[in-house]
Amino acid sequence: MASLSPRGYAILESDYSQESGHTGATMATPDKPRNLDREIEIKYERIRNPCVLSWSDLSYTVKGKKSPELPWGTKTILDRVSGRCAPGELTAVMGPSGSGKTTLVDMLADRISSGEVSGVIEVNGVERDSKTFRAVTSYVAQEDTLLGSFTVAETMRMAAKLSLPNTVTSHEIEIRVENVMDAMGLGTARDTLVGDIFRKGLSGGQKRRLSIAIELLSNPSILILDEPTSGLDSSAAHNVMKFIVKLCAEGKTVVCTIHQPSSLVYEMFSNVIVLSAGQTVYCGPRAKMIPHFASAGHDCPTYMNPAEYFISLVNTDFEDHVEVPKLVYAYSKSKTNKQIQERINRDRTTLKHLPDIRKRPPSALRQFGVLMYRNTLNNIRNPGIYWIRLFMYFCLSFMVGTMYLSTNDDLTEEDLVPL
Repeated sequence: MASLSPRGYAILESDYSQESGHTGATMATPDKPRNLDREIEIKYERIRNPCVLSWSDLSYTVKGKKSPELPWGTKTILDRVSGRCAPGELTAVMGPSGSGKTTLVDMLADRISSGEVSGVIEVNGVERDSKTFRAVTSYVAQEDTLLGSFTVAETMRMAAKLSLPNTVTSHEIEIRVENVMDAMGLGTARDTLVGDIFRKGLSGGQKRRLSIAIELLSNPSILILDEPTSGLDSSAAHNVMKFIVKLCAEGKTVVCTIHQPSSLVYEMFSNVIVLSAGQTVYCGPRAKMIPHFASAGHDCPTYMNPAEYFISLVNTDFEDHVEVPKLVYAYSKSKTNKQIQERINRDRTTLKHLPDIRKRPPSALRQFGVLMYRNTLNNIRNPGIYWIRLFMYFCLSFMVGTMYLSTNDDLTEEDLVPL
């Protein structure tokens, strides 16, 4: 059975976590305390503003020093890239190192502040408005920026207070934090320290899911992730991607870069974009990827991971790569590319445009209070910081003091160096 929480979240009974081995249970209402001994799976209410994200002829160039490799003093990072991501779909951007994967998602997330950008990025068929776009989008960076001295619940709670508007009460924040933690499989670790180099805490996969959970507090329509499985083993990467797939089922538009996915992770993708040297080698449904390359004369060997094969195929760093321009040309003339262009054109006339949404940040006073509390608590839980500082001050005092040790204090005017 499903029920709705006061903030409009659908709560479902089912098994959700293979890691913890717990079974599903119901979520308590605000009038009834939450039973922490029982685990739940929670799905958000379907997105109120579903977003189709598309981009056409997207290019990005940066200035550099003139050289034989850069005769014009500019380097093209992306070259006329086009694509489309719809609600409920997981789109993976793949390619060898330096192919432009991170640059593409940074441009889609509106995080590029330098260089020359050309092309069009649209949301529901309309050129995106930066303020509206940021109100419906969340971005998860490749590196986890978490404080190791706080628990999962404390980290989520402070992140919510720093991002949600003042109209959201503390009680509503608590409900939302619990919902998101359970939705990302962090319910059993809610009182576990995040951990750092000095103390044991969450595993790498749990830290990655915590970073994603923080961005889910605002319930975004579009979620963009940069290397969500970076630094994880195959099992942890698979678990992280399973939770990301669940987000797609809620109606979110999810785009992520991924370097070298396993076969199990590859099968989770709805769409795949393959880049090489900033150009599109393939963009379309995952199911059509193998037939497309086969039609171009490159059959994927039996029992080989398609992702590994196609990435090695277009990796220009090694001698055994194929002629990438031929693959780029083959895709530009393919039926898959034409279908994507037709859908982008159709979106401009058939989709419901986004309303004028503005993200409301919390007040400066509230942010100041939360940051002061967080910094103070972090210092209290890390007393070693004070001892290190005391040791540094002692050493500095000793060094300065020894400079004047055993100096002659019977100086005359002739001994003084004139200024």
